[in-house]
Amino acid sequence: MDGRTHAGKPCNCGAEGGLAGGRAAAQSAKLGTTRPDGSRHDAGLAMDIMLDSRKIDEKAVADQIIEAVVNLQPIMQWSDILYTDWVNGAPVFFHIPGAPPFGGPNRMLNKNPNNNRKLGMDHLNHVHIDWWTGNATALPASSNTIGFRASLVGELQRPPTWLVDYMRTIP
Repeated sequence: MDGRTHAGKPCNCGAEGGLAGGRAAAQSAKLGTTRPDGSRHDAGLAMDIMLDSRKIDEKAVADQIIEAVVNLQPIMQWSDILYTDWVNGAPVFFHIPGAPPFGGPNRMLNKNPNNNRKLGMDHLNHVHIDWWTGNATALPASSNTIGFRASLVGELQRPPTWLVDYMRTIP
């Protein structure tokens, strides 16, 4: 265990992470989470990216990863993303619905309020990506989604939208 927690429980986070192509990266970021609790994480249906939005460098990387994963939702087929932003020191919980049952037929790939405070508090310090579809007795077809690595790497090597937009404002 490395001292990090998830939902109040100790977790063993994966290898040190960072972004390719000289991008700003949070040196303390940990990618992936395993813990022996029989959760969707250990079943391969959820992934945590340990980036804390209270830290400006980690928030920039998290926002970039979220943007890339949203762009690739039709390929990756995830069902929901949970994360926390901070406004004036207070947590603002959100989720981005992807596939049903969270996203419905139109996928709604936008930030939406997460009014479940406990669920939000369980995701204060990381991005949570879920492939679970609500059926506890059967694996969803999306659990077999593979082959998006090259697309994800390509997305992460592109400049983030906020930077492109900002550069357009400079004469």
